[in-house]
Amino acid sequence: MAVTRPDDRAPARSWTAGTAIAGILLVLLQLPTTTGVYGLPFTAALLIHLPQGLALPLALRRPLLATAVQFVAAAATALAVDPVDGHAWPLTVPGVLLLVAHVGLLAVSRGWRPAALVWGASLLGLACLMAVQVDEWGSETAGDITVVVYAASALLVLMAGSVWQQRSRLAGELSAAQRDVAVEQARRALVEERTRIARELHDVVAHTMSVVHMQASTARFRLPDLGPEAAAELQQIAGSAKAAMAEMRQLLGVLRDDGANAPVTPTPTLPDLPELVAGTARGGTAARLTVDPALVTREVPEIVQAAAYRVVQEALSNVVRHAPGAPATVDVRLAPEGHAIELTVTNPPTASPVAQPGAGMDLRDPTRARHGLIGIRERATLLGGWSSAGPVPGGGWQVDAHLPLAAEVPVATDLPDRGVAAGPGAVS
Repeated sequence: MAVTRPDDRAPARSWTAGTAIAGILLVLLQLPTTTGVYGLPFTAALLIHLPQGLALPLALRRPLLATAVQFVAAAATALAVDPVDGHAWPLTVPGVLLLVAHVGLLAVSRGWRPAALVWGASLLGLACLMAVQVDEWGSETAGDITVVVYAASALLVLMAGSVWQQRSRLAGELSAAQRDVAVEQARRALVEERTRIARELHDVVAHTMSVVHMQASTARFRLPDLGPEAAAELQQIAGSAKAAMAEMRQLLGVLRDDGANAPVTPTPTLPDLPELVAGTARGGTAARLTVDPALVTREVPEIVQAAAYRVVQEALSNVVRHAPGAPATVDVRLAPEGHAIELTVTNPPTASPVAQPGAGMDLRDPTRARHGLIGIRERATLLGGWSSAGPVPGGGWQVDAHLPLAAEVPVATDLPDRGVAAGPGAVS
């Protein structure tokens, strides 16, 4: 699992810019110190300190090279200037800050081990410089105070940076785990919804094929004038229907629960919608149903009726869940062309929304769509239709579904570009 560090992903540019600015500021502080206090020529000071400042942002990408630059610059500064009474040595004050910042950046970006190695190596190098340059130990120019201050401050920064790095790593792992859980939950919800749809398909198709088998196999008894050729053909149809049912049960029967736990319920149809709406009203959510009279006389396939019922059921459930107290309006109508059922479930805004308004949600994204949306989407696309949900002018939310009646309509592989915003009354 990738560890979130300040040198990768989105924060990289801000960290690079911040460290570059800090390095330049410290160089600007370093130059007047070494030139004015220690008498180092400006050109020599610039050649030494400028790479030292640029090494700070470089530490995020090339820590070994940046460390080498820092050490060489610090050693060059100590060797190029003579100790001055009352002033820091072998590191100037800006030089101490540069090395402390370098150790802290390594702790944040690479962990405590590389930072600790650099911290220890820097102390060893400073000790060697002092051994070479100092003639009188214990004097004001010996540098022992400067080294102690650097060692203590760098150690504190190292520890703080290590804690920050550990917290950042754990936060990244937790965020990744939460994303994985959300994706897995959405995937499982999608599989469960498809399983439920497959069961209903099994029920509808099995019923239809049973009727075909029964009518074809009994035709010779019900129609005495039936010719031998027609009787044989009908018997063949009955055999094909029986074989189709057996194959379908082998393919889809595994989706059913075994034993007595398997629910045996009739497939819901359009005439069951009034009871569904009435049940919602009895639960405390006022609901009103309008059904197009043209659907009363129109022959609607059972699978389309079941899908329409489930879409309305899911939409009403989400009104109850996300817009408590808001009335719902259900409109079921025949499309103007007469080839599809159009469903609309609308609710006005509620005074105390459960779900807060948020960014738009795409029905086509199963990792973001809520469970109810998955069911509505799957049932609509199974029939070659589409579904959408979102806010309406003036407040409130609306769920729409378009369910083609023709069985030969190809199953849609994608949805139209209809956004779904999560908020009060949004389906979930």
